Amino acid sequence: MIPKISAAIFSLFLALAIVATAGAGEVLEKPAIYLYPGVETDVHVALEVNGAIFQSEPTYNNGWFVHVTRKGTINNERDYLYYEAVLDEPVVFVPGSWVVKREDLQAWFDDHLVDLGLNVLEIQSFKEYWLNRLTQGVYYEIALVSQDFLDENAKLVVMPVPDTVIRCILYFIPLKETRKYVPPEVRTPRRKGFTVVEWGGVLAEENAERVR
Repeated sequence: MIPKISAAIFSLFLALAIVATAGAGEVLEKPAIYLYPGVETDVHVALEVNGAIFQSEPTYNNGWFVHVTRKGTINNERDYLYYEAVLDEPVVFVPGSWVVKREDLQAWFDDHLVDLGLNVLEIQSFKEYWLNRLTQGVYYEIALVSQDFLDENAKLVVMPVPDTVIRCILYFIPLKETRKYVPPEVRTPRRKGFTVVEWGGVLAEENAERVR
C-alpha cells in the first residue's frame, strides 16, 4: 500500500522539484493577500511572478476572481488569498536589518509589524505561521524585501485599482550568534480608500549572505 502524503509535504516536495529544475534559490512563503475595498464588490487579483507559483488557495487560475465584502471577507469564506512561489532571482533588500533572539521574536513582531503597516488580525495570522517556522536559529537577522524587487519579480495586479497597497515581505536568516546591525528606515503606511495588504517571507539558509 502506498502511504498517503499530506498536502503540506507534497507542496514542499513540489517546491524543491521546481527549485532543482529551474535553478532558483528562494521560496516566497505564505504570502497572504487581504482586500479591503470599503464597499462590497468583485475584485480580480493577479500575480506576475518571475519564477513559478506552486501552491495557492483558492486555486490560482490566471488570477483570482473574487467577491469581497465591505470589511474584507472573500467569497463569504476567508480573510485572505494565499500563494507560494519559487523566485528565479535572488531577493534584494532595503538597506539595514534587525537581529533578534529567537525567544524575542513574538515581542518583536508585536512591536514592529504595526510600524510596517499590519493590523491586529494580520499580525496574529503572521505570528501563527512564522513563529512555527522560525525554529532553526538562536538569532535571526530580519530584513525588508525591496518594493522594487517585488514589483519586478512578484508584481501584484489588482482591479479595481486600490488606493493603498502595503506589502510586508520579510527575509529571515537564522544565526548562531548575534551581530551588529543598523535598522532600516521605516515609514508606517497610512490606509486610505481601497486597501490591499500582503504579508509573507523568505527563510534563508543559516548565515546566508544578503543581496543589497
